[in-house]
Amino acid sequence: MKRAQKQQADVLKKEKFQRQHFPQLLPMNQKQSDFLEALKYSTIVVADGSSGTGKTLISCWHAAKKLHFGDVKKVVLIRAYQPLAGRSIGYLPGEVLDKLLPYYQQLIDYFEDYLGKGVTDIHIKHGTIEICPLETIRGRSWSDSIIIVDESQNLFVPEMQALVTRIGDNSQMIFCGDDSGFQTDVRNSMNGLTYLKQLVQRYNIEDISFVKFGKEDIVRSGITRSFVVAFEEEAELAKEGKAIYTERKTR
Repeated sequence: MKRAQKQQADVLKKEKFQRQHFPQLLPMNQKQSDFLEALKYSTIVVADGSSGTGKTLISCWHAAKKLHFGDVKKVVLIRAYQPLAGRSIGYLPGEVLDKLLPYYQQLIDYFEDYLGKGVTDIHIKHGTIEICPLETIRGRSWSDSIIIVDESQNLFVPEMQALVTRIGDNSQMIFCGDDSGFQTDVRNSMNGLTYLKQLVQRYNIEDISFVKFGKEDIVRSGITRSFVVAFEEEAELAKEGKAIYTERKTR
């Protein structure tokens, strides 16, 4: 056996021994408890609200646990990534996975925390953790899977329409996002998360749960909470033309 293969086998053996019992996750507030409860029963779960409330972390823990115990065959990770404030570092080198990994690193870090780095790398290599570009979802169908859609406030309406029709048997789709005004990059039209809420309400679509997180549910850090509160209040003031900064709309 080659040295690198032996080292990887030793790492996997150690991680497997350490993780006979999957790491427990205890909710830090009532909204996190509501989210964990919704994940037990609903085919579609939407976690919407302030940054730093643990939406993505809980989603990844739930998916990693299901994958660990064989309740699902695959986890699909989708992120509605947009260049921040219009900035871009240009075309990234490498294959598709290499190009996408920087946008998905936080999600991958969570899976490494719960499954171990070696096991997570194996899952990615074999496609049982799939990093899926939004551009490729048409025609797909996911059975025995958990699909996590992060930053879903950046989805366009046609993307949301495509996503919710991809769910196969024994699958669950989780949307994480923040539909407050300052977080979405979809500026000149309705974003997909808002569209989903209004669609479900109008047509009384069942088997979907919404959990709304507020600034009082932020658990990341005190300074994060302070800035989120300020940004959300500024978003409200912008409607009255009283905000410190108002983004100019381009024609």
